[in-house]
Amino acid sequence: MKKYILISIIVFSLVSCSDFLVEESRGEPTIENFWNSDAEVISATTPLYVLNNNQGSGISDRGVYGRGLHLYSLIPSDDFVVGKSKTQIQQIKDFETTGSGSYTRDIWALHFVVIKRANDIIRNVTDNDAISQKVKDFSLGQAYFMRGLAYFQLSVIYGDDSSGGIPIVDETVTENFFIERPASVTTSYMFAAESFSKAADLLPYFDDSEYFAQGSDGLSPGTNLGRAHKNAALGYLARTHLHNAQYDSSSWQKVIDACNQVINSGKNQLESNFEDVFKIANNWGPEYLWSVPSNVLGGSMFPGAALENKGWGKYNGWGYFAPTLNLYESYEAGDTRREATLLAFGDEFQYFGESRRYWSTTNLTGFQLKKYLEPYSYADGVHLSADGDQPTTDLNLPLLRYSHILLMKAEASIMLSGAGAGDTEINIVRTRAGLSAKSGATLDDLKAERRTEFAGELFGRYEDLCRWGDASNLTEALRGRIHTDKSDPDSGFTVEEVWPARPQFDISTHHIWPIPPTPISASKGTLSQNKGW
Repeated sequence: MKKYILISIIVFSLVSCSDFLVEESRGEPTIENFWNSDAEVISATTPLYVLNNNQGSGISDRGVYGRGLHLYSLIPSDDFVVGKSKTQIQQIKDFETTGSGSYTRDIWALHFVVIKRANDIIRNVTDNDAISQKVKDFSLGQAYFMRGLAYFQLSVIYGDDSSGGIPIVDETVTENFFIERPASVTTSYMFAAESFSKAADLLPYFDDSEYFAQGSDGLSPGTNLGRAHKNAALGYLARTHLHNAQYDSSSWQKVIDACNQVINSGKNQLESNFEDVFKIANNWGPEYLWSVPSNVLGGSMFPGAALENKGWGKYNGWGYFAPTLNLYESYEAGDTRREATLLAFGDEFQYFGESRRYWSTTNLTGFQLKKYLEPYSYADGVHLSADGDQPTTDLNLPLLRYSHILLMKAEASIMLSGAGAGDTEINIVRTRAGLSAKSGATLDDLKAERRTEFAGELFGRYEDLCRWGDASNLTEALRGRIHTDKSDPDSGFTVEEVWPARPQFDISTHHIWPIPPTPISASKGTLSQNKGW
């Protein structure tokens, strides 16, 4: 069994939904009865990573990173339609959701579980003389990182300057959890940024073998693959400022500053071939900054959720995410990322140890997301969960890559200094994709680059369109290829509308999502629903 954080974590101590921020049970460990040794502190850090889990929790409904966040991030965009009939997913696509659907209702609660666990560590470890400095720094770094990640993701999904930010719960809050939302989401983003900055100061680089190499104790490697590290914190610091820049333009320079720290560290680089990023062998490769560690026992189920419905009789694919012709046509001629990201009818790929050509009798658009199919290429499904209802694989799910760093810096540079200021970073990405260099790249060029580089990845196209204010892309009808014989890879096709226009999209409302009703009703009036939902 792999020795990194598999995240077969049990979500312990969750109490009833009557709690506003989902407190854990009273009587939790205190400085007197728990936080008295390095081993105890190390053990307290593992449950920080509950967001990565999809097994055994009973509340996450197959994972925040299995369906959850991806439904809010991918389905509403112009890159995907709902691949099969699922009412609550169709409601998300058409901006009719209430936030109470079983696939998304626990996103809010689970993030506050992480926040509480992080605060417990910060509160009990910071001034604790019983803990060695090495363990103190590493555990506090993880706590600050995961608290920052929770606030970043909640802010993207639920916060703005109209309805407000995310209630700030830091380590000083121990009793009154009924806290009002800050007026501006910038407050929430800045709290996340502060947490990431503290994490970056405390954490080692990922190539530090003292922490991330083969070993058996809780601080030595092997056990620590998948835990927070310095460049992950700096990368998310940049990403936090990127999303806050729509509310505060002073964040653009902070994006550049954080990206430069990652770039100048020399610790990361792009994989030589784009498709190699999404291979099991490169789970911890040079492009890795942050991912959902996964294997056949736990982790992200997103590859299974995106696989062909019923998987051509070989595996229980769910078929939720059907790429559009709009996405397929967005790639430039010669862009190697299209072949690595999408399958069209007739394209060859490996599946369960055999070469086959793509066709589908169930697909609604004529395209399959290929980016995460590598685990399904091996004979006998050796890299797949035996349980098709829990379809995890041995492929980690990338959440933050070195190409994010390059394109975040490029965007911020263009915003501050105009066309051409991001050429160096954009062209590093384009060269890998087999494309010619650009000179004087504009913001529109940057937008196109982000779409094709990050298609099918969390917090990509939809969030980009919303923060750029490009509403028209989200109101137009979406197209696909409808093949005459869907079981024949050589079948002819007609281009047809596969999802109607959505004139109901209102960017002032729909750039964020409804807070689930349960925490609102339990909040004693301190938590209000987002406007328009």
